[in-house]
Amino acid sequence: MTVRSFLFALGLAFAPVAPALAGSWFGQAPDAAGEPIDVAEIVADPERWSGESVLVAGRITDVCTNRGCWAVFESGGEMLRIVARDHGFAIPEDARGAAVAHGVVERRELSAEAARHMVEDDGADQRLLENPVEYRLVADGVNVVDAASD
Repeated sequence: MTVRSFLFALGLAFAPVAPALAGSWFGQAPDAAGEPIDVAEIVADPERWSGESVLVAGRITDVCTNRGCWAVFESGGEMLRIVARDHGFAIPEDARGAAVAHGVVERRELSAEAARHMVEDDGADQRLLENPVEYRLVADGVNVVDAASD
């Protein structure tokens, strides 16, 4: 092994383990999506957006620790669950900060048990217990725009 190869390998070994995720797409990047819509705008009038293909902007505040199959985007005190379509991609567990996701807004009625699980185990909003309807984005892809913004 040459000195140059050794130094390169040594540099890789001591590189930060949690690389900056900024600009990383997980899943499929949209061909053309237009301007992102803020999470708070979607949550304010979810029926308007239900069934629509949109690009959503928010901050990742939580990610599924089991398979990375969902994340929570927040903005303006509102939350929207982002789920990977058909478990087609995983969001890194340590992903946090400004992000966008592309997919279809979906209305999902939950059983009382499912709502309780989401509140107790996944940190969903308590209001879900009173009205077990979840609006979520079934995403084709998620882009961590600024991992340092958390």
